[in-house]
Amino acid sequence: MTATASGMFNASTTPNLEEEDLIYFCKVIEDRAGISLKSTKRDLVRTRLRSRVTDTGFNSYGDYRNYLMTLPKDHAEWENFTNLLTTNKTDFFREPKHFEYLVQKILPEWLKNKERTFKVWSAASSTGEEAFTLAMVLARYLPKDRDFKILATDIDTDVLSTAQNSVYPISKKPEIPSEYYTPCIDLGKGDARGWFRMKPHLREKIIFKQHNLIDRTSPGNGVFDLVVCRNVLIYFSPDTIDFVQKKIFTTVKPNGYLFIGHSESFQGIPHQWSSAGPSVFRKGS
Repeated sequence: MTATASGMFNASTTPNLEEEDLIYFCKVIEDRAGISLKSTKRDLVRTRLRSRVTDTGFNSYGDYRNYLMTLPKDHAEWENFTNLLTTNKTDFFREPKHFEYLVQKILPEWLKNKERTFKVWSAASSTGEEAFTLAMVLARYLPKDRDFKILATDIDTDVLSTAQNSVYPISKKPEIPSEYYTPCIDLGKGDARGWFRMKPHLREKIIFKQHNLIDRTSPGNGVFDLVVCRNVLIYFSPDTIDFVQKKIFTTVKPNGYLFIGHSESFQGIPHQWSSAGPSVFRKGS
């Protein structure tokens, strides 16, 4: 790419993010991904975009903003921009009460019906730890004559690549209860020492796919027994939360469930879900 201005940032430079640049970047990321970044997030925006401005050879955030304004909506640079401004903090077995609820309440109910495949949508799957946690739990607690499938989606293509690779640093191993080690993970050897990979029988149960939660498209109507959409709604405005919860509602089967993050709620938002427990919701029959 050819820069539109001479010179570049250097290690000693602390570039200034002008107010008009901040306003533009915040508006665009909300329009494209639903993420509501307030002016208090100036340092976050400046830090995350700095390397991209440098890599593309521009002299300032303003030059990068002007460049983005010339691009069509489907240009590849928008994917880079979106990936940089999304937050992807996740762990294996994060918020374990949800997985206890799955084992103690949801699965026993589901096993009473004649369906053969339990279907889950991990709706903000990040680097895959949530999806693989679901796979480990379902593989352990479903009987042999039942199956499961997991759709794991995220807007960020970089984290999806990590998830599809299914290789994680050994420092994350303690997040996983020890009873899952032998049946679920392979420890790296030789050059791969210090890493582990999820076993093939889990990987084959998960489809990783890019999806934007604020798009009108959805994975289908009445498809899922459980949707897990945790710790993403906190980045959305109330209007966007309302849109997303309605969209998810259509994808859940009658009597199906939704998990949201423990720090999230639908307070002040009219909805059709029934509360089934802390951050657990159910769709009526």
